[in-house]
Amino acid sequence: MWNLVEQLFFFHNPKAGGTSVVDALKRLFPEERQCPRIENDATEHADRGGRYGVFRGYDLYAGHYGRDIRDVVGPRMPMATNFRWPIDRVVSVHRYFRYMVEISDEQARDPRYRAVALAKRLALDDFVTCDDPAVVIHTYDHHYRQLTGSGWSPHYERDLKAARDLIDQMVWFYVCEHPYESLDWAQTAFEGRLGDVARLNVTQAESHSAALGPRAYRQLLAQNQNDIAIYRHALDRLLTETAPVEVRLIA
Repeated sequence: MWNLVEQLFFFHNPKAGGTSVVDALKRLFPEERQCPRIENDATEHADRGGRYGVFRGYDLYAGHYGRDIRDVVGPRMPMATNFRWPIDRVVSVHRYFRYMVEISDEQARDPRYRAVALAKRLALDDFVTCDDPAVVIHTYDHHYRQLTGSGWSPHYERDLKAARDLIDQMVWFYVCEHPYESLDWAQTAFEGRLGDVARLNVTQAESHSAALGPRAYRQLLAQNQNDIAIYRHALDRLLTETAPVEVRLIA
């Protein structure tokens, strides 16, 4: 049996409060036992070509990594992740790229930064409904693809049951909309050692789903049905884990 406090694989879901969670998790592990960056975008994922074996042997993996990496470096390691209502997460991706990420004119012409460049040119509705592959990788079921294969691959590797099963196996996860419940569960999962999870990397003028036009909102709902399904599944588990014993007995 793996010891939770000693080893963990964290699937960092982008723009879902994960930066502050990762910072808290890193305090639990010596720096030399934390795996260095493996990949952080679709270009690096393609360049890596599935060659992850060299990264075996660390105690903490925390990054925008998918199940493909976890299956190579530690298929039996305890897992955790972070969730956010998928529509708001995609809105935040646009806000982050548009207002927070600075790129040069040269970078704006680089395919690696195409999604950022498009976010700076396109209004929110146009960005989230854009069918450019560089944008789609961020706006279609990203977390679902991350937990079943790789968020940086457009392919759907496994079905919804596989994603739900993985969530059920996780020792803990953080849900943005339920910080108190998430941190209450962390007290048990991490034996009271996790510490504070501060709000970091908050996008200025961050918006919610209401900022979307009706057509864009409906399209986002349609293209994130798997992300919505796993979010609801995770939320059900979170509320079960944190319900007082007497409430569980009544239920």
